[in-house]
Amino acid sequence: MTYRTQATRPMRDLLKRLPTLPKTSTMEIDFPAADVSLLVAIGDDSQTIVQVINGGLAAMGLLLAHSAPVIEDGTVGADDVECIGFLLAELADLSASLLILSAQCRRQTFDFVPE
Repeated sequence: MTYRTQATRPMRDLLKRLPTLPKTSTMEIDFPAADVSLLVAIGDDSQTIVQVINGGLAAMGLLLAHSAPVIEDGTVGADDVECIGFLLAELADLSASLLILSAQCRRQTFDFVPE
């Protein structure tokens, strides 16, 4: 994170900020026309969420690897493991998309100095 000391609810903050971004006529985000402080905040939120998702994915992978015996004996159902797999895939896609969004915001604000 940059000048903000702590992002306590980055996903909630990001979801509030995204609709306030200006759009082009083709409904793409107009990064050059956006407020610089808004882009910094969105970049910070996106980066924080990516870090949380990546840490969570790694932890869930370890838990799944160590839960093989209870999956094998049927204590944990295959349906549950399937649902976790779909969740992991969606979280990975979200993380990649947020990383791109963060990079686009950083590209526009590389020379921004907070007041």
